[in-house]
Amino acid sequence: MSRGYQSLFGLEVFHSYFQQNICRCLEFNAEADTVKLMKRFRFVIRRKVNGFGLYSDSEQSAEQQFNYIQQATGLDSFSFEIRTTDPDFNFFTELPPDWVGQMNYDSNNASLTDGRVQLNEEPDGTTGDAYIGRIILRFDDILRFSDQTGYPTFAISYQARATQWQYFVINRSSVPLNEPSISGKGDITFDGPQNVVTAAGEAALLFSSGANLLPLSEQVIYKFDLVNLPSSTDGTSGKPLTPRVIIKGLPNPAPQWIGTVKDDTSQLSSPMYVYL
Repeated sequence: MSRGYQSLFGLEVFHSYFQQNICRCLEFNAEADTVKLMKRFRFVIRRKVNGFGLYSDSEQSAEQQFNYIQQATGLDSFSFEIRTTDPDFNFFTELPPDWVGQMNYDSNNASLTDGRVQLNEEPDGTTGDAYIGRIILRFDDILRFSDQTGYPTFAISYQARATQWQYFVINRSSVPLNEPSISGKGDITFDGPQNVVTAAGEAALLFSSGANLLPLSEQVIYKFDLVNLPSSTDGTSGKPLTPRVIIKGLPNPAPQWIGTVKDDTSQLSSPMYVYL
């Protein structure tokens, strides 16, 4: 025999770090009281790549079910822990530089946007737990937003961390460099080169994106080349000199390699080392 289920609500997570904004690195686990509710009232979770949905096999309306649950148990919400499967989540997500704690979401702090109920982040300085946040979805809010959208889809949105990109060019092979620079499509320019010494004690040329903070990304969005303008003796008199590509396709940052900008320690940087 087939059993019909009705959807009570859905939850989707979006993150600009990932391709098509689909966040695949978070898991949502029902907390103890919600687990008891699910077993007692036969609620079923259907997991998706970037979230989940909660379903009921009752013939009663959602309002009737919630009213009965409140009378029988005194509970008025579902609650879930948020866990991440990616240890770099805090690195590539836009959070305060010195952030430690949890990111909590409550349906009483939400707004309707493009058919989805956007849950607003409520930072919590609590540390020491294995999960990175909690979600509380209250019965009254599920019903309130159901009246506006049918069964509601709650949404959480994260932004990729934006950093100052820094290329340290270390010329171990003594490649002749006259006027090196970094080129790429668009209006993004790099400051430098500046002569610096790395933490390892090697001389390097530093190019930085300066005030242009570029978001980290799972896929390559920005493509930059290291080029060099030959000296005038290398060209034919009267003809403009053409920059020569030294390295085509410089690396994009690894999210776990995070530093700070020398003159502004509150601003994060993404250092990358390029060896010639």
